[in-house]
Amino acid sequence: MKKTLQIANIIAFITTVFINYLGSSGAINGTTMGDISDPLKNLFTPADYAFSIWGFIYMLLLGFIIYQSRSLFTKVRDDAFIIQTGWWFVLSCFANIMWIIFWLYGYIEFSIIAIFVLLFALLKIVMKNRMELWDAPISVIAFLWWPFVFYSGWVTVAAITNVSAYLVSIDWDAWGYSESSWAITMIIIAGIINMVVTWKRNMREFALVGAWALAAIAVTDWEISRSASYAAIAVAAVLFVSSGYHGFKNRGTSPVNKCKEYFKKT
Repeated sequence: MKKTLQIANIIAFITTVFINYLGSSGAINGTTMGDISDPLKNLFTPADYAFSIWGFIYMLLLGFIIYQSRSLFTKVRDDAFIIQTGWWFVLSCFANIMWIIFWLYGYIEFSIIAIFVLLFALLKIVMKNRMELWDAPISVIAFLWWPFVFYSGWVTVAAITNVSAYLVSIDWDAWGYSESSWAITMIIIAGIINMVVTWKRNMREFALVGAWALAAIAVTDWEISRSASYAAIAVAAVLFVSSGYHGFKNRGTSPVNKCKEYFKKT
């Protein structure tokens, strides 16, 4: 079972990266994800530069794939996380691919289902491996925890953005509230989610991704709605300070200290 999972994870990751490349190049349905996104932009849409984080996330996931593949070739100290992760990584890749397909073919309502399945799968991986709840070695933090904590942090914001895009696509009237009011409400909700995750699950990286996205939302909103832009800046700042304070309080188990200890030993 373990080797089956390892090989399935490798295939799923390679396929996901390939489909993402096709989706960005216009090879699927003769359009790109940006072409579909542009008419659906709203006050919760981050500036384009924010989406560069996908490259960082895929680099982290590549690290996970290499890390989980080691025991295919040599004996390792501990790879129980492969069984604990189970098929959830494969499901996350499948949901990622389906999101791209639904999005590129204009099925925005189905893309919402896909992105929430993706988020659910990522959170299952986080919970099944008890990420950020124990004092793990730096290898576990870097190659198991970080890929999925950063990934789930970004997908959480992306899911809210996806819902917002769908509401724009159906010309939702926001029950009479202004677009700025709804944007500020979603910004506050995103902030609360990230604060809870930081202080209940120790997932500072999750919140830092939220701060990154909110700062990019502030850039988008600056010339459209100053109130929404200020709200995004304020919440991003709170998340940044909160994560820094949480890191300071838990500096005894800081990844920076673990890196220093590792290099001292080597």
